[in-house]
Amino acid sequence: MAHDPITAVVPAFNESETIASVVAYLIRAPEVNEVIVVDNNSVDNTASVASTAGARVVTETRQGMGHAFKAGVAAAQNDWVMKVDADLERFGPRLVSCLANARAPGIGLVKGAWQDPGDDMPMTRLLVQPAVAALCPALAELTAPNSGIYLMDRSRIAHTELRGNYAVDLDAMLRMAWAGHGVAEVDIGQIENDRRSPAHYSAMAHEIMGFFLDCARASSKASST
Repeated sequence: MAHDPITAVVPAFNESETIASVVAYLIRAPEVNEVIVVDNNSVDNTASVASTAGARVVTETRQGMGHAFKAGVAAAQNDWVMKVDADLERFGPRLVSCLANARAPGIGLVKGAWQDPGDDMPMTRLLVQPAVAALCPALAELTAPNSGIYLMDRSRIAHTELRGNYAVDLDAMLRMAWAGHGVAEVDIGQIENDRRSPAHYSAMAHEIMGFFLDCARASSKASST
């Protein structure tokens, strides 16, 4: 399993400044034999920069992180798919190898946890961790349940049914756990993300909260039948 080839999927919206370096890094990783950049209605030259850097570019016109990721997963040649952010500028050299080497029998998804000295991740601490612990106690010990960098075996879940928005990462993780497949977490080092506006995090929190409420309603309905 550790040697199964990996497709790296990079959802991208107006990321022409960073996409080339992300693609170049993934192409150099020996565990990765395919890099797909999903252009999600960019109005800059993200697609052409990614193609020149060596990625296969897929277009997804439905706006949303989840829609873009699902398009990349569907287009992948391999079952093991790694989701990587398109805006990474400063990240450690072991990102891919740490995720790839954490695969083991019974493990369907490996979450990447990292340290960002400029971000104490309040949404993760105050919203995501308590909600995940309530919905799936087996995942209560994860330090980065909302991580958007992870590796999964797409054959184990109904990946075409994943959420089309920012909740896609949580959806994939919970589906995997609820299907009886292991979810592991591995330290991928330090990543310094650019600061986002409060409006950005507010929109993300709104979508994630809606996802958790839907999960709670579905669970309540199932338990009452």
